[in-house]
Amino acid sequence: MKSTYDIIYPEQTTYFIAYTNSEIFAYGIVTPKQEMTTGQPILWTTLDKAEWIEKLINDFDTNPEIY
Repeated sequence: MKSTYDIIYPEQTTYFIAYTNSEIFAYGIVTPKQEMTTGQPILWTTLDKAEWIEKLINDFDTNPEIY
């Protein structure tokens, strides 16, 4: 397992969730002009905003209404 995961200047806006086996640590959006790194053991990504929202709601009981 890697110790860090990166999203570096993606070609398309990328939605992510960084988490452990049981807890969400961070979630958000990385645009083509941004980069991010996490030390969490799991980094889930998608290009589909609806899929990202569905996973946050269904798997983590979190609704990212700010996006």
